[in-house]
Amino acid sequence: MLAPYRGIGEVGRTASRILGRRIRIRLFWILLTFGAGAGGTWYYREAVFGLLLAPAGGNLSPFEGNLPIFTSPTSMMGATIQLAIRGGVIASLPVLVISVYTLFSSLVPPQQRRFLVVFLPATVVCFLLGAAFAYFVLLPTGLQFLLNFGTGVAVPVIVLDEYIALLTAMVFWLGVVFELPITMYLLAKMQIVSYLRLRGLRKYVPVAAFVLSAIITPTFDVFNQTLLAVPIIVLYEVGLFLSWVAWPEQGDYLFVKKIRAGIVWVLRKIRWVLRKVWSVIGYPVRKTRWIYRKIRKR
Repeated sequence: MLAPYRGIGEVGRTASRILGRRIRIRLFWILLTFGAGAGGTWYYREAVFGLLLAPAGGNLSPFEGNLPIFTSPTSMMGATIQLAIRGGVIASLPVLVISVYTLFSSLVPPQQRRFLVVFLPATVVCFLLGAAFAYFVLLPTGLQFLLNFGTGVAVPVIVLDEYIALLTAMVFWLGVVFELPITMYLLAKMQIVSYLRLRGLRKYVPVAAFVLSAIITPTFDVFNQTLLAVPIIVLYEVGLFLSWVAWPEQGDYLFVKKIRAGIVWVLRKIRWVLRKVWSVIGYPVRKTRWIYRKIRKR
């Protein structure tokens, strides 16, 4: 018996209802994790503020307790609310990425789906490396220079909301800068920018790295700018190697093909020598085993 015919409009409405239900379920989990992250940040705000103030060391203020100040009655409340919102965004971001991927993964071809499974975690890891570099390396040295610059003239006092804004901006932009290798690999993989073009831009990278470090870093000394410019140059080289891996037909990266060919040649020669040695030593071994088997049978 044939099933009753359903029109295109009815099929479309059914698909829309299914898609709407899936979107509502994912929005519920995103909002739930956002609320949990914001609430946890608000509840443990003292520990979170202590973690964020750690890069400044003992130079927060000259007052007793070495604590930062706030200049208006609503500054502390505003800084805490902003911190809770950022904590909620950080907590809900993985759920957002997973929700978008599971919602549209059926529309992506299998090969590109496997690429996304590797690409998304690599993006998160690069961003976390940049944030860690900003928190553990760049911010302590930069703040030490800024806070000790005019100690003979004035006393440094850190305003809480300005410090949190500076720290979050530094951590975010360093995380974005560390996405450079993934971006270069993606552009080369999609054949938007060729490997030869990226290799031709290598001579301009040191100048661009120092200009970018001068924009990002809060200080103007050469040491802190070099501390950021050197990782940018290294990241560009890593991205250049990844773009060559994505498009190896366009040339060679630092004689990698020649080195690989030399290693293969050496391994083949070693295998040839081992075969010759075994052909000489193996005959007595095989003969001894044959005699042993004959004696054992008798």
